Amino acid sequence: MSANAQKKASAKTTKPTTENKAAKPTKQETMDWIAGKMKERLVAPRQFVSYSNGEFVYRNLLGVYGCNITIYLNRVTGSSPEYSSDFYVKGSGLTYTACDKGYEHYNKSKNELSIGGPNYNDYSEPFDFKNDNSLVERLKKAFATLIEYNSDKKTNDEKF
Repeated sequence: MSANAQKKASAKTTKPTTENKAAKPTKQETMDWIAGKMKERLVAPRQFVSYSNGEFVYRNLLGVYGCNITIYLNRVTGSSPEYSSDFYVKGSGLTYTACDKGYEHYNKSKNELSIGGPNYNDYSEPFDFKNDNSLVERLKKAFATLIEYNSDKKTNDEKF
């Protein structure tokens, strides 16, 4: 083998020293992934209704009436403290319950939603994520990314 052939062969077998890191998912991709997991883990008697642009809707049957609950992923602006074993997300008007005609007095808006853990605060808990710790950890990362997207951005004249 000639010297030039050896150089070409060695050049082909070397790998680049820098690895391409996966790009940060977009806000829409993050919300879509979270909504997909929510749909997979929705607990009966709740039934999935729809998902579009960060609005996840499910129906909860409560005896003689039912309610549609909308979770607004665009409104998630915070989560439980890092040290807490109870994982929940929060945001102003995060969920809204709209009940059937005649039961409108049950309509309400809530600012918190339990995702995993013991649910010490007795927040709404429509999903079964508790028994899958690795999924809860991935959800924490996804919600942290979503919180970053949903948070107010610092303006140029702000120091903090």
